[in-house]
Amino acid sequence: MYRMEGLWRIMIATACQCNGIVDVMRPVTVMDRQNRGFEQGLYSRGRRRQIMRQQSRRWMKITGIAILSIMVLATAAFQIFFRLPIPSYTGSIDLPGLKKPVEVKTDKHAIPHIFAKNHEDLFFAQGYITARERMFQMDLTRLAGRGELSELLGEKTVRTDRYFRTLGLYRAAESEYEHLTPEAKMAVDAYTRGVNAYISTVKHLPREYVILGAKPQEWKPADSIVGALLMSYRLVSPRSIKPLLYQISVHAGPEALKKLLPWTPAFAPVISGDLNPFPSALEFNFPGSLPKATEAAIVPMYSPIPLRMRASNWMILSGSRTTTEKPIFAGSPDLEASIPSLFYMIHLKGPSYDVIGGSIAGMPGVHALGFNGKMAWSITVGNGDNVDFFIETPNPDNDDQYLTESGYKDFVVINETIRIKSKGGFNEEKIKIKISRHGPVVSDVMQGLPDHCTMLWPALMGRDGTLSGLLGVNRASSFEEFREALSTIRGASVHIGYADVNGNIGYQYLTTFPMRKSGENPLPMPGKSGRHDWTGFIPFEEHPFALNPEKGYLASFNQMPAVGNYYGTSYFLFERAYRFEELIREKEKFTPDDVRRLQNDTGSHVAQIFIPLISSACSAESSLAPHIAMLAKWDRFIGLGSPEATLFNSFITHLIRNTFEDQLGKHMVDELFSDLHVSIPLQWLIRYMDANTGFFWDDIRTESTAETRDDMIVKSMRDAVHELQGRYGKNADAWSWGKVHKMKIKHPLGSVLPFLNLGPYSYPGDDFTIHAGWWKRDNPFEMYSGAAIRIIVDMADLSAMTIMSPPGQSGHFLSPHYSDLGKPWARGEQVPAHYTSAKQLENLLMLMPPHGQ
Repeated sequence: MYRMEGLWRIMIATACQCNGIVDVMRPVTVMDRQNRGFEQGLYSRGRRRQIMRQQSRRWMKITGIAILSIMVLATAAFQIFFRLPIPSYTGSIDLPGLKKPVEVKTDKHAIPHIFAKNHEDLFFAQGYITARERMFQMDLTRLAGRGELSELLGEKTVRTDRYFRTLGLYRAAESEYEHLTPEAKMAVDAYTRGVNAYISTVKHLPREYVILGAKPQEWKPADSIVGALLMSYRLVSPRSIKPLLYQISVHAGPEALKKLLPWTPAFAPVISGDLNPFPSALEFNFPGSLPKATEAAIVPMYSPIPLRMRASNWMILSGSRTTTEKPIFAGSPDLEASIPSLFYMIHLKGPSYDVIGGSIAGMPGVHALGFNGKMAWSITVGNGDNVDFFIETPNPDNDDQYLTESGYKDFVVINETIRIKSKGGFNEEKIKIKISRHGPVVSDVMQGLPDHCTMLWPALMGRDGTLSGLLGVNRASSFEEFREALSTIRGASVHIGYADVNGNIGYQYLTTFPMRKSGENPLPMPGKSGRHDWTGFIPFEEHPFALNPEKGYLASFNQMPAVGNYYGTSYFLFERAYRFEELIREKEKFTPDDVRRLQNDTGSHVAQIFIPLISSACSAESSLAPHIAMLAKWDRFIGLGSPEATLFNSFITHLIRNTFEDQLGKHMVDELFSDLHVSIPLQWLIRYMDANTGFFWDDIRTESTAETRDDMIVKSMRDAVHELQGRYGKNADAWSWGKVHKMKIKHPLGSVLPFLNLGPYSYPGDDFTIHAGWWKRDNPFEMYSGAAIRIIVDMADLSAMTIMSPPGQSGHFLSPHYSDLGKPWARGEQVPAHYTSAKQLENLLMLMPPHGQ
């Protein structure tokens, strides 16, 4: 732990002297003589008052100077304290473990371009350089995967630790290390040595460690692999969707749920109409009865790192649709905002690597999106159904056994201890983890499920393959090599877009789809009979993919991949895809700037659907006339200066609540409003919007009245106007989207040290626009998720490549790169990637093997 005791002592001594606490030798002053005169009664009453006023003014002046001095010293101490760990981007550093010198060129936004003569040095340098900027973030990530956050952060993260200990991500990571490809094992080992080189040589640790009284432990290979597993975890939506469906079924009944599934309308646009469905479509399988859940609602865990990929998009135009006659590729994964960003922008150049893009701090290589000199890729959440929940039947005489079709079997039992930081040191909590043939029992740590419920996910069944697969993508030079690398990945569910310099565009749907005995299981199923078990996985060769579609473009907005039942119940709202289809039909050829505008588009297809219905339903409502007129004239863009955007978003929120709260209950609607679940009820509304009557619209709490769709629309418009007038006043100018829809990016310690947070940033777009700005329905209109990283690659001009990940490259507060990208990001801007010009960058840091090595 690093202290600044000398500086603090000077400050304290100065403060004491200025306030008369420390008596120091000094000459006799006028004030001393005046005080003696007072004591001896030498002054008249008027003179005494005059002298007292003079002395008061002197003391005020002295006190002001003292306070100012303290403030200056405190500011200086604050600045020095937080600037100490900021790294230099020039010079030379000797690092034991390197074989050859490594060049690190850095641009004005601190994006490093690493040039190494061999692969081991390349990944060693990546580990070292990343740790210099992101060590505390890397530590939080591995502690989350280990289930050890409470050892650093205390009681607040115990639930998260229980959950990840039970899930067993770190156990899976340790096992995965033994099954890595030789290339991946080399990369992980070298990266680990690089991180440890930083830990062992750093003089000034990131300030978070000093504040918490801690220091980072030695980095292990499994620490990098658990980062890959956490990435897969973020990309699996059924783990949260299925408990939600279970809650809906408990409250509204299985029959109501059957009417809602699948919730994506048949007319929704798909990624590629050229794709065929799987050979056999499965029917939804519902249990005969539903046991009570452990709690009435799903309670979110606190985590200092983002645990869910919120949504994403990528769009690819072939040369037939561009003015450059080469593909233009644009990727934009969305994620909950954090300080620093989950992604660290980096360029790795070695004997067989020349890859730039977004790496996850703590993992070797480039991950969510990138370009490797031959091809570009980007991911979006796939929403494929690769998770099932099973209700086990414990032995009433032995709680460590569960029932199968062949009798009782023993749970695998693991006993672990969670250390919890406290004021007096550490407390301990013992936990007992049980694992059946269907995976760990998660109902003890995941509210909203029935008792004795287990979770089955391919990533926990053996090899996950994410890290090995992505490192293969980093070097792929063709669509065939790209697909071959992806075929090893088992845990994630993603749509991956592809484009190459040879003019090809492509797409791969990546989900390890289980082959189920009895149909798709949207709800927890009985585990005792084996009738709902998995019998294997659908071969990768049968997963949907596309290469050079005739229409000349591909785009993913988390929608269905193709026509048919693709083993998923939770594809996101299709309206962003609809909007893209509208825009792509506007012209035949697109420039790179056109694609940039597509990526930043805030046109709302949802508004196009609802505005005519609002106008019709509210036509006789005189009190709403000004607001209906306002919406009628609206251009349907969710722009910063639009009060209509705010009114419309408030209306949608109230329409969802008014429509579903009677049948599902307030707490379930609140859950639907969390995360991306707001997409679910909106798809239900759109699916049944053509009917003015039906079970959806009738409020069952009013027995004498059968409400209609129009009744719900009128009520929701009244509620929206009432809400906005109550919050912001009757002047609609105060409702402008940019005034209310803002993002505050929070540091993991920002709740106790708010100066570490950034923003708020006004941000255009909402949940249903291409340029997405997801906001909290329980805290209108606070934005919490947007584009986490972006890239645009024109295959005809690689020098024009741009990239962006907010709010900055550095995790060090007061670094110029802590927040320098926040405002440009909020404006939809990107910065030059310098992919072809990195050697010309001025900042050069040399990483050198020690002399004589």
